[in-house]
Amino acid sequence: MQRRTKWLIALAGLAAVTMATATAMWVDAAVQEFIRDNGTTPRSTGCERAMTAIGWSMPAHADEGACVEDPSGIFPSQWSGTFRMPRPEVREWLGTHPPKRFPDQRPDEGPVDDKNGIHINLSYLKSPNFGQGDLDAVVVKAEWEGEDTAVVTFETYPG
Repeated sequence: MQRRTKWLIALAGLAAVTMATATAMWVDAAVQEFIRDNGTTPRSTGCERAMTAIGWSMPAHADEGACVEDPSGIFPSQWSGTFRMPRPEVREWLGTHPPKRFPDQRPDEGPVDDKNGIHINLSYLKSPNFGQGDLDAVVVKAEWEGEDTAVVTFETYPG
């Protein structure tokens, strides 16, 4: 009977060590995953969602494009993307998204327009859809791709 008790005690000890080791390995894996991706990894998103998040709208005749949300955890998400739209509609579309400024800011310098396209830096935007905070800037470039098409890229910077 004593021999059987010793084996049971040894078996129970082995089971406890095994359980402790498995638990430690699981906790380590969970911590490593949290460190690796705690909700701040950039992820693909629809450009319609990205535009809505910054208080803008997609051009009516734009393709789906490719956009990215880059959450920081501290600041509002940063957004970036590229899409194509009809070249004749670029200036009108940009005109529907004027910067929403604080009272003490300098006037906008306006778009830079050259033979390759249009570049505009809209500073100090306040988006009603953000909820987390405000954007410092949205940089938009529309580069001409032939006579009929423009490739639009944009990037936001948090405030």
